Amino acid sequence: MMTGNGIRRRSDRVGAVGPSGPPRRRDRAVTCIIATSNWVGSQPWVLRAIAVAGAFVAAGQVITWSTMGAWPFHDTASSWIAAIHLRDNAPVYGGSVGGFLAELYAPPWAVLYLPASFIPLDVVCAIQLAAQVMALRYIAGSWRNASLVAWLPFVPRELVTGNVDLLMAAAIYAGARRVRWSGGALALFALAKFSPALMLLSGDRRQARDFAITLVILGAATLPWLGLWPAWIATMTASLAVPSQGVPLLPRVPLVLLLLMVRRPWATALAAGIATPAFWFHSPVLFLPGVRVWWQAKSDRISAPSARQGSPS
Repeated sequence: MMTGNGIRRRSDRVGAVGPSGPPRRRDRAVTCIIATSNWVGSQPWVLRAIAVAGAFVAAGQVITWSTMGAWPFHDTASSWIAAIHLRDNAPVYGGSVGGFLAELYAPPWAVLYLPASFIPLDVVCAIQLAAQVMALRYIAGSWRNASLVAWLPFVPRELVTGNVDLLMAAAIYAGARRVRWSGGALALFALAKFSPALMLLSGDRRQARDFAITLVILGAATLPWLGLWPAWIATMTASLAVPSQGVPLLPRVPLVLLLLMVRRPWATALAAGIATPAFWFHSPVLFLPGVRVWWQAKSDRISAPSARQGSPS
């Protein structure tokens, strides 16, 4: 409708949909993605086929790299050897980030690996690999979803490093959901890669208490080997002078700060993943918890109006 001065009223403009205004573009995009996923979900054989293929492709890559020399996986081997050195009163630390078989985790990790040092390395690698796969399944929510995520090239790459990033991602996901005892898991992995401690910014008092208690317990476990702490600090200090072979931390800091300002569990989880000290090709697995929490929050918010409309008045 035209007014006297020929200007179209706001309610008549193209795209107006009433007092609430037009829907936000990102909500429409998410709705479209959800509708597409729902359609694929209504064709079970399609989704199953894609998932099975993803699992086989990831497993094939892990087997291929293992036969090419990746087995036993490097980072698992470095923790196992560090425990043997601790058992034999040999130096545990001495390398730096990116060094061959250099142990970089805080002293409680060397103590925790002590029992594993009595087990053959091949068995330890197999157990940690299985634990990493279970962590992926926990984050994804089902074996089907985990197999779909396995299509991402950095997932099988993470598995063959022998790293603990998927286990750390599971701790971050549990922390974002405020699962009981998640504070303890965050403390354990903060002693490995620091950044999981950021989850306390969006956590509750119970998580902070469990975090502190776990730190005290793990610190007490190192009392017979107090000399490990100065050696570890020296290793961390020496690593600061080593040029990063991955994505340096400093350029990532502004993004971490921006995400923390959002003050949402999914944003804090993403910040904790991005803030990991050494960011390699396989490190994007640390984004999975934040993406999963964000997706759940968006899906719940979009589906809530439909549920209210369908409920009897």
